[in-house]
Amino acid sequence: MKLMEQFVPPSSSLMNDYINGEENLSRYFSYKPDLSSFESRQQKLQEHQVNRRQLSSVIRNYMEPYGISEKAEQNLQEFEEGASVVITGQQAGLLTGPLYTIHKAISTIVLAKQAKERLNTSVVPVFWIAGEDHDLAEVSHLYREINGRVEKLNFPHMEYGKKTASTALLNKEKINDFLKEYFRSLPETAHSKELQELVFGFLETTETYTEFFSSLLNYFFNEEGLLLIDAANPALRTYESKYFKRLISLSPAIAKEVYDTEQELVAAGYTAPLETEEDAAHIFITVKGERILLKREGDDFTGNNGKVRFSKEELLKIAEQEPEVLSNNVVTRPLMQEMVFPVLAFVGGPGEIAYWSLFKKAFEILEMEMPVIMPRLGMTLINRKVQMLLEKYGLNFEDVVIERKSQVLKADLLDAVREKDAENLIDELESKIQEDYSLIKKKITDVSNGLAPLVEKNLQFHLKQLDFLKTKLEDEVILQNSVQFGHFDLIENELLPNGSLQERIYNPFPYLNEYGLDFVGQLLSQNFKYDKNHKIIYF
Repeated sequence: MKLMEQFVPPSSSLMNDYINGEENLSRYFSYKPDLSSFESRQQKLQEHQVNRRQLSSVIRNYMEPYGISEKAEQNLQEFEEGASVVITGQQAGLLTGPLYTIHKAISTIVLAKQAKERLNTSVVPVFWIAGEDHDLAEVSHLYREINGRVEKLNFPHMEYGKKTASTALLNKEKINDFLKEYFRSLPETAHSKELQELVFGFLETTETYTEFFSSLLNYFFNEEGLLLIDAANPALRTYESKYFKRLISLSPAIAKEVYDTEQELVAAGYTAPLETEEDAAHIFITVKGERILLKREGDDFTGNNGKVRFSKEELLKIAEQEPEVLSNNVVTRPLMQEMVFPVLAFVGGPGEIAYWSLFKKAFEILEMEMPVIMPRLGMTLINRKVQMLLEKYGLNFEDVVIERKSQVLKADLLDAVREKDAENLIDELESKIQEDYSLIKKKITDVSNGLAPLVEKNLQFHLKQLDFLKTKLEDEVILQNSVQFGHFDLIENELLPNGSLQERIYNPFPYLNEYGLDFVGQLLSQNFKYDKNHKIIYF
């Protein structure tokens, strides 16, 4: 295994300006995204009040069904004794969701270790699972490669309605069939049997999206002591009761500051990260099993087009007596994390960091400070077969992912092998037919204008047939040169599937299937430098 680095320019100007320290954007954050910020932030955390024993108990009770390793127990003990945390989070995706979920966890563990060395004090990694999320369409799919194409395999989720990932009971029969179909698309290797036994074993012992997700995540990272907590955990909700009351009471001010900040960013030329509204409450409530986003109407909180309505006093009472029915949205989740945990640093992806650019003043309303916001480490995995093809065609990671040269070579190859004489004959025939139909149309419309649509329809039929013929000709040329075209498809499907970075499309299981169940451990063994460079790992 070999580790290389390459800077990959962010797709958004906001992310680019953030990681490059542009002053016009950095003022929206409390710290620069650098380890040099940790000393100041750690000092600030001395003022952070946390009931460490109670919170440690909540985490321990949540993790116990999945197994608490010696290292996790040590981290819980260090947290109780005053450790700060590096925290990240993600939705409960099937088979952990995209690779970047694993990359987030690795980033958090690596950053916590480096922070501990730098500060000479305990820092523990925490993964905040967004089990409160009800957008199950976003987590109910997997991508696989079939016959040279990258296709999306969707798991039917409509039966769950608007239930959250932590309350939606998995249809075991359907998810079992779905995962079997997915695994059939992976090649048979020495690791396949053990891998599938692991997955179906966890499926048997868990009931919800979140439980299935947690069991896998804990398996991969328990030896590193990664602490897991589900945002929808009832015991955590009880702990958060007083914080929900603060969010409800300060809702108008929070919403205004977030809205105003977004308008400032848009005026500065950035794309609106959230398109938030000034009357947003940024809190959900679950009513009869349905999670409903609230907004404000005067002093009331309403949702579902006014079908549910609570006065401020009623909502505060709910926060005190039934906090488990309340949940955060993308705005209040970071605020809640900060109230719950002494956060040294938050590890996020490009989209999350764009959201965080709106929150500095909201933190200040709650008399808090934003933690250090660190971009997660980006990674691309390159197997030996792809390495050989890159060498064969004189390409490297930058050529394929940044310069998109493989697409150019593929187009050049097609141009070189095209049957141009036949294509020209088809084009000439197409032009002649259009000319002749123009004359036919004139003659026929002299008889009746009502026949004009029929002439046009007849013309389009013939043109469509010629297009079909041209497409079939191109398909045959590609088939006759399928080896070379297949090489370029393989390179792109591995490094740039569907035009996106690998980590945004594939989940970890094709790589576990190829490299074994210690694949995550192999990644963690790399000496990652925590910087803005993309990590390229050659297996």
